[in-house]
Parts: sequence; structure tokens; C-alpha cells
Amino acid sequence: MQMEVKDFNREIVPLRDRMFRFAQSLLLDRDEAEDTVHDLLERLWSRRERIVVSRSVEAFAMKAVRNACYDRLRRRQSGPRREEVGRARRVETEDDADRRDLRELVRRGMAQLPTRQREILHLKEIEGYSTREIAELYASDEGVVRMTLTRARRQLRTLIERMI
Repeated sequence: MQMEVKDFNREIVPLRDRMFRFAQSLLLDRDEAEDTVHDLLERLWSRRERIVVSRSVEAFAMKAVRNACYDRLRRRQSGPRREEVGRARRVETEDDADRRDLRELVRRGMAQLPTRQREILHLKEIEGYSTREIAELYASDEGVVRMTLTRARRQLRTLIERMI
């Protein structure tokens, strides 16, 4: 069955935030993640009539994000890097600073994990996917996903302890 406009709006559009967070965890750059998801949504919209609604539209969308991010990373390696743009910050409280520091530690630790571990840990802990859903997304066994999560958590803990 082909995807209709109403199906696209009901199934794909609500996944935008989840797609963005996943892209950001892979690209480690907020602006690039926004661009990637925006470009992907435009591409999916223009091809919506050719999208065959399968068992899991969400798994399809997340695979599309992963593939788009990998394409962007390949282009990044072969092209010039964009320069960081400074942003104005509001005055932050001590709690805000502590949370920001902790998030930065986790972000730096996650960035050092092997790609597969980083992706699976993000999908489980940030996006809230079940191990079954992650296994389906990766065409893998749930046991493999659980083992990958265990290794990722252990390695992340070690990395953060070294940074402290």
C-alpha cells in the first residue's frame, strides 16, 4: 500500500523531533542535524507516493535518518569543514551549569563510543525504543542488542570516569 498525504502527516511528521535527536547524536552538530532532517523530510515528502507502507514506518524513518547522516559524514570528510557560529547565551544558574557540564561529559563520552554502540545506546536511552524495536531496526537479534547496550553503558561509564 502506498503512502498517502494523510498517512505521511500522521506517521512521518510526528517523528521529526526523534529523527532530529538521532541525527544530532550521529553528527554531533545541531545545525547539521537540523539540515539533515529537513532535507530528508523534503525528500520523503516528494517521494511519499512511492513509499510503501511496511510493518514499521518508524523503523523506516530512523533508517533513513541514519543513512542520510552517514552520507553527510562521508561528504564532510571529503569537503571543507564549516566554522562554528557563536550563539548568545542567557544567564545561567549554578544548577543549569551543572546540568550543562554533565550533558557535555555524556556527549563527549558518547562521541568516543563505537558508532554502533552510540546509535543503539541513543535509541534506547534517549529515544526510548525497546530492544525489540532496535533489533528490528538493525535486522538483528534482541540478545545482540542487549549485549551491545551492556558494552556501551560500561564503556561510557569508564570514559566519563576518566574525564572527571
